[in-house]
Amino acid sequence: MQLNFSYDEEKDIDCLLLVGGGSTFQPGNRTKTYECLLAFTSEIDNRETVREFVRVFIKNNMIDPQGNIATIQKNWDSISDGFQKSAERVFGVSMTDAVTAYLTITRRYPYRLDKNYFYVSATNTNANAVAMHELWHFYTWRKFGREVESKIGAKTYGDIKEALTVLLNIECPALMGSEIDKGYPQHQELRSRIMDIWSKSKDIEEVWSKALLSI
Repeated sequence: MQLNFSYDEEKDIDCLLLVGGGSTFQPGNRTKTYECLLAFTSEIDNRETVREFVRVFIKNNMIDPQGNIATIQKNWDSISDGFQKSAERVFGVSMTDAVTAYLTITRRYPYRLDKNYFYVSATNTNANAVAMHELWHFYTWRKFGREVESKIGAKTYGDIKEALTVLLNIECPALMGSEIDKGYPQHQELRSRIMDIWSKSKDIEEVWSKALLSI
């Protein structure tokens, strides 16, 4: 698997408009960047006005997305092999895709499985923890995927796949550095359950099936 970091203004605008005002697990919870957008303009349906905001925000906050890419990439490359080995050990599947991580000012980081990309912060030169979290979703999809989601429903699948990122704290602590994958408040009980099951079995299929029974 090759992960490449990039900045694309169009993707940044897409991210801000798509999840800045709320997301699946944080509905109605606006990011600070989105609040700044609303203070800048009421014309959030005007893409060119939003583009102007993005450029002004980047300039005023002295953010250098293009300049940060090399450092972010170097930091990732230093742990990428270790992460891939850990993910393959946990899920029992490999991932050979080329994936792109787009930098964004939005402070929320959605992903697209079908397009092989996700987002990371444009202001943090170490995106390793976020990248591992998002890629964990990619591995989860390759292990369980559309067939499982169609059986249990998108919401249940989403709850379990989000809770599964707690395993990063167990299997990749050295790669996480000082970061901890905290998850969403509504998934804390499920995350604790997953940690308990994993510590006893080290079997991701057993973890999934028992997590499903917990919901």
